[in-house]
Amino acid sequence: MGAVTFDGLVTFCEDITTTARFYEDGLGLQRDWADEHHVALALPTKGNPSGAWLLLHPKTGGDNTPHALGTFMVDDVDAVIERLRAAGHGITEEPTDQPWGVREASVVDPDGYGLTLTMPKQ
Repeated sequence: MGAVTFDGLVTFCEDITTTARFYEDGLGLQRDWADEHHVALALPTKGNPSGAWLLLHPKTGGDNTPHALGTFMVDDVDAVIERLRAAGHGITEEPTDQPWGVREASVVDPDGYGLTLTMPKQ
């Protein structure tokens, strides 16, 4: 069996414009491409600046229960949380130093997906 690497993630959104604004303006992700129904954002990863992708896709019937989306490494957790708070996004966990060597916080995106924001503890 060959190596398995992360390639990308699809998240289903009520309002793609609002969700794209959260990821672009709130987290600083860069838009890779968009069409009339989708937005793809670049997710650079450590050691791989071309990284993976996050595809914002419209919700279409079925199970609309949001599931945890994942963790984003950021340069300054406190600054990002304050920027998101100022924009009216729900902060579910304030920035806290963790015993495993990171500072992290949690936020909910416009579609209810939980995100953990993390950075190495200073």
